[in-house]
Amino acid sequence: MAKCTLNRRTFLKVSVAAGAAAALDADGLFVPAAEAAEGAAEETKIVKTCCRGCIQNCGVLAHVRNGRVVKLEGNPEYPMSHGALCAKGLSGITALYHPNRNKYPLIRVGKRGENKWKRISWKEAIDTIAKKMMEVREKYGAESVLVTTGGGGNPAFRGIARFCNAFGTPNFYEPGCAQCYLPRTLAFDMMYGGPDTSIADEKSREIYNPNTKMKSIVLWGTDSSYSSPATGGLALVELRAKGVKTVSIDPRFVPEAARADVWLPVRPGTDVALMLAWMRFIMTEKLYDEDFVMHWTNLPYLVDAATKMLVRADELDPKGDEKTYVVWDRKTKSPKAIRYPWDDALDPALAGTFEWNGRTLKTGWTMLAERVEPWTLEAAGKECDLDPKRIEEAIRIYADGPSGIALGVATDQTPNSVQAAMGCVILNALTGNVERPGSLMQRNPTSNVVPAGSLATRCSYLLPKGQLAKRLGSNEHKGLIQWDAAQPTAVLEAMLTGKPYPIKVWLERSGNKMAVNGQAQSWVEAMKNVDLIVHMYMYPTSFSNYADILLPATEWLETNMLVESLNMIFARQAVAHVWETEDETLFWSKLAKRCAELGNENCKRACDPAFMKGDLAYWDSMEELLDQRLKTVNLTWKGLLEHNPYEYLPYEKWNTYGVYLEKDPKTGLPKGFRTPSKKLELYGEVFITLGRTGKPYALDEVPPVKKDYDPLPYYLKPSEAAPEIVKDFPLVLTNGRIPVYHHGTLRNSPFLREIYPVPELWINPATAAKYGLAQGDWAWIESLRGKIRGKCRLTEGMAPDVVYMERFWTPETVNTPTGGWQEMNVNVLTKNTAPFNDMVGTYTLRGIAVRVSKAPGKPEGVWEKPEDFKAWLPQPTDRTPNPQL
Repeated sequence: MAKCTLNRRTFLKVSVAAGAAAALDADGLFVPAAEAAEGAAEETKIVKTCCRGCIQNCGVLAHVRNGRVVKLEGNPEYPMSHGALCAKGLSGITALYHPNRNKYPLIRVGKRGENKWKRISWKEAIDTIAKKMMEVREKYGAESVLVTTGGGGNPAFRGIARFCNAFGTPNFYEPGCAQCYLPRTLAFDMMYGGPDTSIADEKSREIYNPNTKMKSIVLWGTDSSYSSPATGGLALVELRAKGVKTVSIDPRFVPEAARADVWLPVRPGTDVALMLAWMRFIMTEKLYDEDFVMHWTNLPYLVDAATKMLVRADELDPKGDEKTYVVWDRKTKSPKAIRYPWDDALDPALAGTFEWNGRTLKTGWTMLAERVEPWTLEAAGKECDLDPKRIEEAIRIYADGPSGIALGVATDQTPNSVQAAMGCVILNALTGNVERPGSLMQRNPTSNVVPAGSLATRCSYLLPKGQLAKRLGSNEHKGLIQWDAAQPTAVLEAMLTGKPYPIKVWLERSGNKMAVNGQAQSWVEAMKNVDLIVHMYMYPTSFSNYADILLPATEWLETNMLVESLNMIFARQAVAHVWETEDETLFWSKLAKRCAELGNENCKRACDPAFMKGDLAYWDSMEELLDQRLKTVNLTWKGLLEHNPYEYLPYEKWNTYGVYLEKDPKTGLPKGFRTPSKKLELYGEVFITLGRTGKPYALDEVPPVKKDYDPLPYYLKPSEAAPEIVKDFPLVLTNGRIPVYHHGTLRNSPFLREIYPVPELWINPATAAKYGLAQGDWAWIESLRGKIRGKCRLTEGMAPDVVYMERFWTPETVNTPTGGWQEMNVNVLTKNTAPFNDMVGTYTLRGIAVRVSKAPGKPEGVWEKPEDFKAWLPQPTDRTPNPQL
């Protein structure tokens, strides 16, 4: 039998004879018929790039023919996805060539909401925006300019904060900040000095180790099959095949729950109560790693019970070191200073309460034990609606490590957010699951040399003196300073009332604030007080109706970016360009430069390389910025494209365990952790210091908080669990991701909307019957703040008093009175008022009290049938030269 020699080139030549006149090319993309015939005779170029349909960066092979992207597939070289690509990534072509793309800069010519626009040039757009910003800066102060971002996977996230710092405004926010991820980054950084354990944010990298010694993993408020199916979801499938046990803690019976050894359907908003019970059980049953707890946490250190502060050596002896901690020595029955990392001459007590010189001293362990004491398994079972026996079974699976707790976004979305993240650090540390083979808490010491991530760093030092104290909401919620962020509700209040100062310009780069802001309707009146609203995105959304200028941003297939994946650097490179879209990273540079030309002294100073401490002030091309970022690995952007991907370190050297044990060349002692004590700060005195001073994040003086932050996690009951509310709103609503969308994005994808056209209300069959609802019925869902509709999906995977619905907006009704966001958007129901998380200002997005009833049908104008979405299929699109390509 002759060897088959048919390749893609000859296959396409043959295909031309079969149907060159057709308007649909071989890979399913609409192109003009003549161009289809011409393109079929050409070689298809395969370009390596990386997806950004969500926060993941999966490797992609983009097939480009005649300048157009005709096919996407996964890149097998990408070590976290191995060639897998999810539905979000595969929708990249429909996003790139969507007929409703923002094509040119536009300026409003009618009233807001009338959808009347005039095309302008980029130069005119930037000049108009910069002049208004400078006018407002002169009249009201730079703080009256607000810049926001969001939408999931924004590649210029840090660069936007950098722009704010250079211009002089302290007011930057991202709605997911305190509601999505900041609580975890704060707790892990303050208590551990290392990354968190989020799988969806690519931090739990041990799951990708082919030789991991992991025995179990706890998925707490996360479902990798939904949030990151091509990376984390795939990795978990492979781990289970190797015998790794899993515990899923999620109110929904999602795929990871279905596959788990134990599923704990926790009542929404009660996670911290469950964590406290886990801690108590591990401590009382002696399932903790005593050697690790004694030597590498601060729990043996003494705490002054009155001040809640750790005792220092200078309190025992005026000549003592104020940075040296104190333990209770059982040999001498007295407090003794203990040198780092340990003193074998002492016999420190792990537990105990002691009287000394009229002061009551307790070990950090005892302070923690007292905090968790009320939370027996029975108490947690009652509070969380769980079987105590199943709780114990889950704990014992976890305690039989190596293991780790992968904490997801669910716990970030209640006022108990940071406390849940603190609990995760404590549980991992109690069991010794830190920087050992098979644990999720890991640092890779060489990661700081990698230039990937957000290209333009925040440069917090650029913010002029005195401006930090003006940041809306961050003085009381000082954890926000870690991200240079303001608190959304404080911004809203300033916008509504003009106090402590007005917001007059709003630059917004994200998909749809009306879909992702909590209690979204509260922003409508506030925006009337803003003189200029600019919306930069890839396509119009509900928020565009409130804007004065629209700017067309590039899709991920049009952008250049650096991507880190384990020990490798990949290039996300532009493989096409359409219309007059621009990379936002370049836009912020151009806008900063124009502001400087118009007289912003802070931006003028930014022209000086010394002022930027060696960082770029502005960049006129993406290659210029990329070249600077790649200096740390002695590469240029062109060099990376020639070696894409680039392995900057062999995996076995990159995948380093026990970083805290490595010797410090200056002292000869173990490096420890990046915390004040160099130990894991499980007793969080660091949070008290944060509240009083803003340290370690504040670079300027700020007033102290009204009440010290609690150094230990505490449980805060859901804010709408009160009997008087439950009487009228007896059900608890939660939300969360589904695999085809990320945050507010991709609702205009014809293929993804065909898969999931409208939001489903997941409801227990018994509950549905109680309220006269059946499978497929449309239902009203109502909270204290609003009323929306969803389509019933009956499932016993929801507890009888808990319902789930995914946030939603509909582009097909964006130009109707509802704006496409009022019909079925969970964030019409959610709450953006107090209580807030004390440290970061999180409001209530999950655990909302609701009631349901039968609705007459779907909202008017909403599409459901597959044929409805044909209008969004890719259309022939003029190619526009891109100087970056």
